[in-house]
Amino acid sequence: MSAPRSLEEIKEDIRGRIGHRAPFLHADKTEAEAALAKLTSVEGEPWAAAWSELGARWEKKARAEEAAGNSPSAREAYLKAYGYYGIARHPFPSSPGKQAAYRKTCEMYLAAARFLTPPLERVAIPFSDRPIVGYLRLPEKRPAPLIMHWGGIDNWKEERHSFAEAFLKEGWGCFVMDSPGTGECPVPASPGAHRIHSVALDYLSRRPEIDSGRIAAVGASFGGYWAAKMAHVEHQRLRAAVNWGGGVHYFFQPEWQERSRNAPSYLFDLIEARANLFGKKTFEELIRVMPALSLKTQGW
Repeated sequence: MSAPRSLEEIKEDIRGRIGHRAPFLHADKTEAEAALAKLTSVEGEPWAAAWSELGARWEKKARAEEAAGNSPSAREAYLKAYGYYGIARHPFPSSPGKQAAYRKTCEMYLAAARFLTPPLERVAIPFSDRPIVGYLRLPEKRPAPLIMHWGGIDNWKEERHSFAEAFLKEGWGCFVMDSPGTGECPVPASPGAHRIHSVALDYLSRRPEIDSGRIAAVGASFGGYWAAKMAHVEHQRLRAAVNWGGGVHYFFQPEWQERSRNAPSYLFDLIEARANLFGKKTFEELIRVMPALSLKTQGW
């Protein structure tokens, strides 16, 4: 287990991520320095305030550009605003400021989406007492092959925008949704939480614009686990499933969770972020529930 990093070490790590690593893909180096200068800690409220200020600045610019009829400029400004608000809620909405930032992330992304080509459809699929919310985009050629995709513990559906753009460029439709325990997902992580993906697959397979015989799934980071699970339970309906860095067995064991605490590749408390997926808060709570996700233990 590594020792916790100092604030200055975290700031230096952030500088290296600006513009090319999540969650800083849409950030500007000069603007980011202004936010970093205001950070006295990475606790929820100071963090949210520093980055939300930049989000609000770009939101104001976006609304002005939209009012002036400058659609391309408005789209880019809304994407900038969504990017900064997304940093502000990172890695999950653990404080009032981060919760407000998350709401703004969704609002700004959907504002930008009004100017996207091909267009984005916000889909709400009935599920229990809360819907499964996702973003669907389809190329002109129909019926389209489709990639269902999702991220990990902190890369939620709004942050999958660059991947959606890449898929669309290659002629794929895309449907992005939140993994269990993240964003607007209606269920926490559990051995049976993959059912949200199956229900989404049911819905997508019925859409006439989608080629139901050519649907694939891609899960990134922790979300790769759900893609691997779907490869087993939906092997007759999925043409492909990609586990892009997710665990399947050993990752979920207490000894590995202990070893990966304060991982140098992660800016925040990794255990707290993982525990949040399950609706938990502490390491002790996490290691009681996490081993049940093992695909080996489940018999797959």
